Order: sequence, then C-alpha cells, then structure tokens
Amino acid sequence: MVLKLKTSQFKILTRSHTEDSSLCSCDELVNIALKLRERINLGTQQRYRLVGVGLSNFREPDDAAAQPVLFE
Repeated sequence: MVLKLKTSQFKILTRSHTEDSSLCSCDELVNIALKLRERINLGTQQRYRLVGVGLSNFREPDDAAAQPVLFE
C-alpha cells in the first residue's frame, strides 16, 4: 500500500507498507493507511490538496494462492 499526500504548498509526501499476508477487509486497509499517515511528521493543522491510497498485487481471497502470469 502507498499513501501519497500533497500539501497546500504542493509538497508531495509518500509512505509505503508491504503486508506479509493478504488483507481481508476495508477496515484493515484503513488502519494501514492511518498508520502510514502517522509516519508523516506534519502538524495537525496541515491542509492537503491531494490524498491518495494505492494498492498493488490486489487479489480476491480465493485467488490468494495463485499468482497471475503477466509475461512468459
């Protein structure tokens, strides 16, 4: 998961986290995003122009054991 913030001064800040296992709920995603936000040292009054959360290697729970082949 990647969290990307752009401040009102157009400064871009990113933090990322790789989970060892598949996530099973939106609550888990939200908790990780909030923990990533805590790793950014900005004041509580800071305003943001952009807040983005990116996910990669996202799979359905029943496909967790299967890895898709993109190139052969």
